[in-house]
Amino acid sequence: MHWSKVIAKEIVDSRRETKHVVATGITPSGAIHVGNLREIIIGDAVHTALRDMGVDAKLIYVADTFDPLRRRYPFLPKDYETQVGKTLSEIPDPEGCHLSYADHFLQPFLDSLELLEIEVEIYRADEMYKSGLYVDVIKEAFLRMDEISRILEDVSGRQMSEDWTPFNPLCDACGRITSAIVTGYDIKKEKAYYECECGNKGVASFAGGGKLAWRVDWAARWKILGVTIEPFGKDHAAPGGSFDSGKRIATEIYNYDAPYPIPFEHIHLKTQSGEGKKAKVTSMSSSKGTNIPVHEIVEAVPPAILKHVIVRVRPDKHIEFNPALPLLYLIDEYEREIGGIGRGIAGEIPYRHLLTLVQIARGEFSILLEVIKRSGYAVHGDDEELEEIRKKAGYAENWLRTYAPPSLKFKLQLDVPTEELKQLSELQKKALGSLAQKIQDGMNAEDWHNRIYDVASATNMETKELFQAIYMALLKKPSGPRAGWLLASLDSEFLRTRFESAAVITG
Repeated sequence: MHWSKVIAKEIVDSRRETKHVVATGITPSGAIHVGNLREIIIGDAVHTALRDMGVDAKLIYVADTFDPLRRRYPFLPKDYETQVGKTLSEIPDPEGCHLSYADHFLQPFLDSLELLEIEVEIYRADEMYKSGLYVDVIKEAFLRMDEISRILEDVSGRQMSEDWTPFNPLCDACGRITSAIVTGYDIKKEKAYYECECGNKGVASFAGGGKLAWRVDWAARWKILGVTIEPFGKDHAAPGGSFDSGKRIATEIYNYDAPYPIPFEHIHLKTQSGEGKKAKVTSMSSSKGTNIPVHEIVEAVPPAILKHVIVRVRPDKHIEFNPALPLLYLIDEYEREIGGIGRGIAGEIPYRHLLTLVQIARGEFSILLEVIKRSGYAVHGDDEELEEIRKKAGYAENWLRTYAPPSLKFKLQLDVPTEELKQLSELQKKALGSLAQKIQDGMNAEDWHNRIYDVASATNMETKELFQAIYMALLKKPSGPRAGWLLASLDSEFLRTRFESAAVITG
């Protein structure tokens, strides 16, 4: 049984609720990357498993847009030093293409969720605070401030400062939400009084004039949104961590049961600077630039594969994500065990073979369709079928451009590579000439494979030498994709002429 179904069954058996809310979320302080994606895909998998069991459940995503910019990250202009401490929803977009800093990083991710076919309700923290959703829980937090302080000390082992309060005011002078301290509050008027490091003294409304401290905010959010299930990184689940404190605040202060926790290990980025070199494994981080943004990877990897990379591994196991050759092996595995990628003819063409076809076509869709037909696939030409082929070909082209190792890339030589063919042995040239004579229209990959072995045997040469000669004649390099697939995709007259030309070159 898949891990998501096991978790869903455990939730149904152990929880008293009949309706469930699966919550996920992130602070959009930088590009939302593949590592962040694990949380929402785990949530989506469990949500789907619950729905399959007939359980009333929904999936939500909370964007922490009311969090402050913690520091000026390397990808930000120097003048963003002045924005540190301000909320992400109020900071300008560094590239000027969205209404705010938060939207600049959040919107591409939300667009990617549509491509991943993950249906989710979106909540923005700044809108939740400004709309007054948090007013009642802020009141409760102030009224029971001493109890919350003791809980935090008990759980974390840290001494809380004397001026600590559960509320961080948003200074109406400098715009920071990290610099002011509460000097008093009025529950009836729903306001807090504060003094800021900038020298300003002001009044903050409970409706958008500030936000709860993180550990309090998390517990309060569970109650506001009715959260019953939540996946989160293992760091939050550590003893004395934010989930332990949130659980106590939820039950003791807000009289609400903490959600069913699904702690997960992180996704690490595994990259190689070159073929044959040792891979480097790094933690994904938006601020350090060691990540692959979700909106970029979904252009190069079919959504089904991206989800497969994550759901195939139990949440308590870490994932090393290498978008190069190891990802192609996972695609092979997916097609073998689960099915083709895409609908119709697109789903019938193996992804690895499509990598060959798109390189032969050189970006020309009409040529790609001809090459697909020569490969033995019956393309009917209706709009839906063509769109599926175009979409899958786009993934293949982007993956080749962005992540493929050099060994998988080739360029079909339209002109005879004379200088390279001069380096072939006389026996290799003779074999190419013999192969030219045996070409017939409509040969498939297996036909070509058998013909190559027959010619090699008849000319008393090593088969690998003939393969090298074929690649050199077509690609100007001694290796390439599976020869049978490559040759079956090319025009028989083109191949006959090329091999005949190669056979008579002298040097």
